Amino acid sequence: HYAQLIKRNKVIAIARNSIGSRSRGCGWSDHSIHAERAVVKRLGDLSQLRGCVMVVVRINRNDELLSSKPCWDCERFLFKCMNEYGLRKVIYS
Repeated sequence: HYAQLIKRNKVIAIARNSIGSRSRGCGWSDHSIHAERAVVKRLGDLSQLRGCVMVVVRINRNDELLSSKPCWDCERFLFKCMNEYGLRKVIYS
């Protein structure tokens, strides 16, 4: 999974699923950090989310586009980003 934040037709942050650790400041150890959270973390300043569109895609090893339906936890997180920080829309492949 890859996620990017777009604001005014410019990509302002890109991230992908990764393994987190407390030493990297992610708050989780030995668990994956989904692209949706990672891209917001990479952005840093939550106020920059206002007016952004997030695009999330999943690509297999043959470069084919797959469904990237969010997990329950990411759905809740994105709902909060929309309601509290002004994320405008999320598009999934």
